[in-house]
Amino acid sequence: MGQNSVVTYGQAIQAQLASIVTPVPVYASFNRNFATDPKFIVWMLQDVHQPVYTGQLQNNKGIDRPTFQISVFTQQISDGFDISQQIINSLHGYSGLFGGPTYGFYISKADVLWLFNSYNNDEKMAQIYMDCTLDIPT
Repeated sequence: MGQNSVVTYGQAIQAQLASIVTPVPVYASFNRNFATDPKFIVWMLQDVHQPVYTGQLQNNKGIDRPTFQISVFTQQISDGFDISQQIINSLHGYSGLFGGPTYGFYISKADVLWLFNSYNNDEKMAQIYMDCTLDIPT
């Protein structure tokens, strides 16, 4: 099996996050117009096709390791913490079908790293940023 396409990753990320946080809306990119929503999630694919080779010959098994950033936007910071904890509980250490039956593929492990949280006075929105790295056997 080869590495997945960016389209496959995007569909799976959208489906997986939506299944975790429904009814909170999930978007693939940020648009300032979303700031009128009391809560929403945005994801951005950062790294694709970073093969990591293991084994004595350094070429006998590749692991695809895409990373995507999850941004949680809420008008109340406590809502952001709750949603972020929900995402961490569901994704961190997860192994299995990622993206559901329609868009999914199997992953060895997902790692979630909480990067930082902040508050924007202009939009009156709290923001929490996390990175999620998927280890996908290829």
